[in-house]
Parts: sequence; structure tokens; C-alpha cells
Amino acid sequence: MALPKWYNEYKDLIEKNIDTYLSRYLALPMSKPLEDFKEVISYGFSWWKKLRSILALEFYLSLTWKHISDIKIDDDIMKVCIALESVHAFSLLHDDLPCMDNDELRRWELTVWKKYGEYNGVLAGDMLNTICFEIISDIKDAKISQSISKLISHSVWFYGMVWGQIEDIYFENNVSELDISLLSDLHAKKTGKLIQASILSGVMLSWEVANIDVYWDFGKKLWLAFQIKDDLLDVEGTPEETGKSVGWEEKGFVYLIWVDATRKILWDVISECHAIAKKLWSEKIDFIVDYVENRKK
Repeated sequence: MALPKWYNEYKDLIEKNIDTYLSRYLALPMSKPLEDFKEVISYGFSWWKKLRSILALEFYLSLTWKHISDIKIDDDIMKVCIALESVHAFSLLHDDLPCMDNDELRRWELTVWKKYGEYNGVLAGDMLNTICFEIISDIKDAKISQSISKLISHSVWFYGMVWGQIEDIYFENNVSELDISLLSDLHAKKTGKLIQASILSGVMLSWEVANIDVYWDFGKKLWLAFQIKDDLLDVEGTPEETGKSVGWEEKGFVYLIWVDATRKILWDVISECHAIAKKLWSEKIDFIVDYVENRKK
């Protein structure tokens, strides 16, 4: 599915500001091992879809009636975008490790541990996780900074990503114990909470609180659609299309209820997302819903 001009503009702006931030942050000359490690950090930060930060940015822009040309690197919303991409990159670097999912490819590129070694995958992930909260601490309004920091940390900590990953690894060896309810709950923690946090971070910075439950519900449904589509791509996609290894994901929706029933759930959830998106008065949010449904990677 071709990305529209506005999506690439958002993505380019976020990537440009990530590069600028890293150039500032890593400006001091260092020993050769640390200079080499700078390359690992840049590589680990570089080639994600930027969906989470784009969601935060679009919700902020649509609720404040601002334009993308108004956004600068030192604006709070851009700090949030960089922080979200940092913590998301951390989660993927660690998820790819041999002790976790043991993935060697992402986006047609070698994963960080495969290219630079396992210890660099661990340490780069550690750094990207902690940078996130340093960036958030620089948000001008202390209360908003604290709220967003707590929101993002809750998406990662024991009741978020960590819990989801622990169960994910457990069910790889105990698939017979898994059902749809457990699988949905697992992915709500592992993937869903950070997508919801991304949306609410943009909303918080806009000071829009009247429809907070609608935004939260939208995030919940969008991550579910995203995960179901991932499971379908694992069966229907190819390495050339998806840019990563594919094959039967034995703990996925497709394994539990097969392809046709999984497609039906995806269609239902996407329909619910479109219904909510219409209330948000944003064609861009509506496009993101279509993109989640129709993506090939």
C-alpha cells in the first residue's frame, strides 16, 4: 500500500530530528569502542515504520489545528516522537535477541545483534530505553512530563511489555494452554500499551481531555488490528514483502482459529476503528487504519 505524501513528510521530519538529536547527544569524541557503538545506536534507531510517533504527531496536530511546518525539534511534541521511537526501538532490539525471538532480519536488514553482536544488541537496547525518559523529562510542563513518563513506563514495565514478553516466551513451549483471550491479553501488554501511550501522549500535549476514553479505545482496537495483521502476514507474506522471516507463528491468532476466522476478526476490528476515526475528524487517522489493514510489511 503506497504511503501518501503527508505520511512521508511526517516520517521524514521525525527521522531528521532523531538524527539531529543523536548528533547532539553523541557529539563528544570518545574512545574507539564507543565511537563504534555510536554506529550501533544509529543503526538500531534507523529503519522502523515510525507508526507510533506519527500517531502521536497527528493526534497532536489535529487537536491543536497546527500544521507540520510549525513543528521544530525542541517542541514538546517532537520530544515525545523521538522518545516513543527510542523506546520502541529498544523493545525490538531486545525482542530480536537469540534468547528471545532469535530473529535475524527486520525490514530487509540484519537485526542489530546479528550485524554487531549480541552484547551490542543488549546494550543498545538498554541505552535507547533510558534515553526515552531523559527526553521526556525535558518537556516544559512538569505535570505533563510526569504524566507522559508514567504512561510510557507503564507500557514497558512489569504489567506491560515485560509481562507480555514473559508470557510470549512461555507459550512458545506451552501452546496447548493458549486461547484467544490469553493471546489478546498477551499482545495488549506486549504491543498494545505502547500504541495507546503514543496516542494519549499526543492528546495530553494538546490539552484535549474531553474525549480521552474515545482515544484510549481507538488505541486499543488499532493495536489489536495491527497484531492480527502481523499474524496473517506470518502465514500469507513472504520474506521479500515483509522484510523479515516468516512462517507459521504457532502462538498466533491464525494458529488458534485459522486464516478465515482471523480475517473476519480483523475486518470487524478495522470497521470499529473506522467508526471511531470518523468521530476524530481526521482523514489521516482514517488512512492509518487502512494502512494497518492492507500493509504488506
